[in-house]
Parts: sequence; C-alpha cells; structure tokens
Amino acid sequence: MNNTENTYYPDDLIAAYLNNELDKEQRVELEKWVAADAAHKRYFYEMTEVWLAAHATAGNKEESERAFQHFRGRISAPGKGQRFSLRFIRIAAAVFAGMLLLGTGYYLGNRPLDHSRLYAMQTVEVPMGSRSRIVLEDGTVVWLNAGSKLSYNSAFSHKERNVQLEGEGYFEVTHNKKLPFIVHTSDIDIQVLGTRFNVKAYGDEENIEVILAEGSVNLSSPENQTEPLTMKPEQQAIYNKKSGHTDIRKVAASQADNWTTGAHFFNELTLEQIVKQLEKSFDVSFIFRNEEKKHLTFYGDFRNDDSLEDILTIMSSSGKFRYRKTNDIIEIY
Repeated sequence: MNNTENTYYPDDLIAAYLNNELDKEQRVELEKWVAADAAHKRYFYEMTEVWLAAHATAGNKEESERAFQHFRGRISAPGKGQRFSLRFIRIAAAVFAGMLLLGTGYYLGNRPLDHSRLYAMQTVEVPMGSRSRIVLEDGTVVWLNAGSKLSYNSAFSHKERNVQLEGEGYFEVTHNKKLPFIVHTSDIDIQVLGTRFNVKAYGDEENIEVILAEGSVNLSSPENQTEPLTMKPEQQAIYNKKSGHTDIRKVAASQADNWTTGAHFFNELTLEQIVKQLEKSFDVSFIFRNEEKKHLTFYGDFRNDDSLEDILTIMSSSGKFRYRKTNDIIEIY
C-alpha cells in the first residue's frame, strides 16, 4: 500500500490509545489497521516515538516542538505532515493499557522495536468476586483480591521495583538488596528487600492495613514525612488515613494470606467491616436497615468452600441480626 494523502490514518484512535482511553471495539479497530500494512505499523511506531519524546521533554515547549518537527521530516507522504497538530506531543503522561501489537516484538522495516525505550505503565485489574495471581519479572508473586488494581512501570526489575496498589495484595517478594521493592498506596509506602506481607488499601475504607508474615518492612508516609516505621513478623500495622496515626497489633502470620485461598477470617471485626469484605468477594451489595447493627463485633473462620449463604446463616444464628437476600442485594435488620 502506497502512502498518499487519501490514505486513512486513525490519529484519534492512536491518541486515545496513548492516553489509555480506547474501548474494546476501538482497540480491535486500531489493531486491525496496524496489522493491515507495514506502512501502518511504521506510522504507528513513529507516533509512539513522538509521544515518548514529548513525555521525556514534558514542560519544555522548545524541545517538544523540535521532536515534532523531527517526526514531520521523517514522513515521506507529501503534505501528510500538515495533518498533524501538536496535540500529539502535548498529550498528558498517561498509562498504557499494554503495548498493543508492539508487545509482540514485530519488526518495523528492518528495525526491531527497542522495548527498553518504551517505559510504559502496566496495569492489572481484578473485578469484584474474583482473585488473581501474577508473577512479576523479578519472580515476585502477587495475589490480588477482588476489586484491586496493581500498576508498575515496564522498566520494573531493571531500573526499579516500584508498584502502585489500590485494593488488597499479598506479596512474596524476591530478594534483591540492590533494588528495594516498594509498594505505593494512596497514603503510605511499604519498602522491603525480600519478604512476605499483605497490604489492604481500598479507597473506600478509612484504614490501610499491613500484615507482615516474614522478613521486615518499613512503612513511611510521604504526606506526614515521619520517620519510617519498621515492622516485625506477625505484626499488623493499621494506618488511619484521616489522623495519620498507626497502631501496631500482634497477629498470626497466617492472616497475611488466608484470603488467597478464598477463606474468610474475621478477627474482632465489626459487621460493617465484614460486609465490605463480603461485597468484594461475592460481588453483592449490603444494605443496613438498622444502623446499630454496623457496630456488632464478630469472630469467624470460614473455609474457601463456604458460600455467602453459609457465612450469613452461621453469623445470623447468633441472634444479633437478621438478613434478607433478594438476588444480589442483602438487607441487614
């Protein structure tokens, strides 16, 4: 296929892709267009290159302009350069959803893709009612609980070992004293060298909880700029987002990862805290018809094959509350 002025170039789709804004149908459309012709692949590569150049020179208008002009000079189609606007080199730094067809490592012309230059963000999201186990490039194993998201740079394990967590994750970190492993949450950072620990940091909960099963971790708060707190095995740190205060409790090491099997362990939790866990695990919604019931405290240890009905039946047998289930809505009385 020859490059002509009439050739279709999906600039809007490419821009949306670089900003992680494509829906499923748009992604399929872009993938088909890129795969249809070598010129399309080359063009897609060039646009990505401009985006990366702009990313590297963010805030420097002169450098961004130079990157754009350099790109225009490499387009062979007459008049084609005039179709672009500087929006491509002013695209805000965003998260890549993955490297599309670039991730397959195909060749553009005679030049292989240099992955080391594409420092994109990779994101793993787990829907409600599910759990997921992933293995990072350095061998670290991560379990993600329902409604959780883990993001990390594509340079992970080469230049850094930083991850961003929203939700709950259990980590078995591969030891590397040259590259500390850091989990960033909304309010605190957890730094380790090699260890096993759990982090619970859901956006809709007032606390961030860390349970250390093995090794040691340092907790720090960029906002409060306090001295890092060093945790020991079989400790649970509970950080309150509002007050910035951290409580330390003694817990069993098994509490760090018991949820990865699908089991539920409630150690002196309020019913309000328990139903938040059950909502995520079973993808249901709870409604309290009696606000006082939120403050009831329970202990419980349920197996991974216990259904939601099993858990609610056993808990309500205490006589402390009643419930009614209609489809995916559970009312507490």
